[in-house]
Amino acid sequence: MGPYFGVFVVVLIAHAIIRHRLMDLRLVVHRSLTLTIAILVSLLPVALLLAVLWPRLSALLDADHLLALLAAVVAVSLLIPVTRDAAGRLLDRYVYRTHVNYQRTVRQASADLTRVLDLKVLVPFLCRTLARATNSEGTAVYVRSDEGLRRAMGEHRLPGGYFETPETAPDVLLRALVAARDLILSDEIPRERPTPDRELLHAELTRLNWALVLPLLSENTVIGAIVVGPKLSGDPFYPQDLDLLMTLANQAGIAVKNGQLYAQVVLANEHLNNIVSTIESGVVAVNAAGRVTLFNRAAASMTGLSFEDVRLQPLSALPACLAGPLEQSIADDRRYTQPEVEVTAGGVTRPIMCTTAPLHEQDGTVLGAVAVFSDLTPLKDLEVERRRAERLAYFELLAAGIAHEIKNPLVAIKTFSQLLPRRLGDERFLQEFGRVVAREIERMERLLDRLRTLAHPAARPRHPLDLRAPIAEAIETIRPTYAEKNIILSTAVGPTPCLVLGDHSELEQLFLNLLMNAQEATPPRGMVRIELAAGADRVTVAVVDTGAGIPADLLQQVFDPFFTTKLHGSGLGLTICASIVQAHGARLAATNRPAGGAVFTVEFPLVTAEAPVSA
Repeated sequence: MGPYFGVFVVVLIAHAIIRHRLMDLRLVVHRSLTLTIAILVSLLPVALLLAVLWPRLSALLDADHLLALLAAVVAVSLLIPVTRDAAGRLLDRYVYRTHVNYQRTVRQASADLTRVLDLKVLVPFLCRTLARATNSEGTAVYVRSDEGLRRAMGEHRLPGGYFETPETAPDVLLRALVAARDLILSDEIPRERPTPDRELLHAELTRLNWALVLPLLSENTVIGAIVVGPKLSGDPFYPQDLDLLMTLANQAGIAVKNGQLYAQVVLANEHLNNIVSTIESGVVAVNAAGRVTLFNRAAASMTGLSFEDVRLQPLSALPACLAGPLEQSIADDRRYTQPEVEVTAGGVTRPIMCTTAPLHEQDGTVLGAVAVFSDLTPLKDLEVERRRAERLAYFELLAAGIAHEIKNPLVAIKTFSQLLPRRLGDERFLQEFGRVVAREIERMERLLDRLRTLAHPAARPRHPLDLRAPIAEAIETIRPTYAEKNIILSTAVGPTPCLVLGDHSELEQLFLNLLMNAQEATPPRGMVRIELAAGADRVTVAVVDTGAGIPADLLQQVFDPFFTTKLHGSGLGLTICASIVQAHGARLAATNRPAGGAVFTVEFPLVTAEAPVSA
């Protein structure tokens, strides 16, 4: 392996020397051509003069004249360097050959590239800089996209010249740049080992008249390319030129990547500002130092401040209901929600709901905080309207129920009263009349008593009491009714007292109504069970029956006044239960058992010690 490796190294060195010599040979040929043209231009007047004067000179010249002629020729020869420089300047002027100071160009371009972030400014600057540095027929910048290398800008230095800048660069060029991640010199491709891709690449570069392609790299990834046409002077791109141009391309790649990132940031910022400015909630953002960096239109409307008033101002420039939570979120690195606070602007006080949250860097560092707050005034107005509508609907339902419940006994009384004048002598009729009227009047009195109970459920004082006592009395009162219908009534209240704050008679009525409702829903030979279970701070009473249960679509209506599924029910029993429960700070719910039947649960807060009497 050693000898082969040595041969390989020698071949590489020979290749580099030959390449360098070829470059030097081109330079020698070019300069020799310039010198030859300069000598010819210098000797042309002498040759013309000798051609015109030769007949006479041959006849008339003596030694002195020949010496003078020789001196003239020497003088002309001495003027050749001067003439050559003049000819070079003329060629530079008319054949577009210039001497470029690449070091200075790279230094100046590097300084400018670090200051430019906008791609609309960066790409034209890059094209102009390279066109001026290389004095080529044209330059173009291509940026990589999903479709390949797309032209960002192209510049033709020679009007009418042949330098193509298609919308999309050839795919073979992108493949070559990705594979090599180095510059591509069109003249060097034929000297490489021929492959289909390299031959196609050379054909495309020749067709487009692209002499040099410089990759734009970012993190070792090709993000674009700089295309340079042949020099107008015909000079090749020398190794030192290529090194400096590649340095410039590397810096340009970083600048283009920064420009792309900057464009994404600008676009994201515009989207964010558009979104934030159009939402109806107020949005305020502050940095880690507590300076305001974002203040949208809704925030300005609700606080009476403008973004110009608070931009980069400390938190003290904001209302206290916003400044305090923002400062707390930054300090504690936590989210806070204020369900309802007030903010005043222009003499108008608005209720708002405010949520603040910290903003984090990827590593978890707190960058600041953001507050989002909403005006609750429309919701408050809607709530007032909803309650008004509910009250009206309730009164309508109440009036309809009362009218219905009173109408039935009144119809009976009215019918008997109309028959009374004609049947005054009928003793049996009079007895039936008195019995019906008394029964119907008593029925209306019971209805009024229930309505009175419903209207004033919390008028009586509350005392600590053992919840088992009203349950036991309610069971004792209703047990004969259960026995008459042949329904088993079982209890599980436990031996431990369960103290709650309440009124004994009202709680007895509550459980009596629940047990009566369960008795009416349970068929004969069924079972009803009342259970009491105490927790850490609450006690639950459940009345379970084995009836048909409550239809699922009616579960939410069973506590509404005058709602009933019974043939002769008033629809006030469960409504009164709900009113008593609410007055005791408890919760009442109705559900169905999976095995059949309904479950009514009442959950009371426990009293762990003797509590004061409350009204």
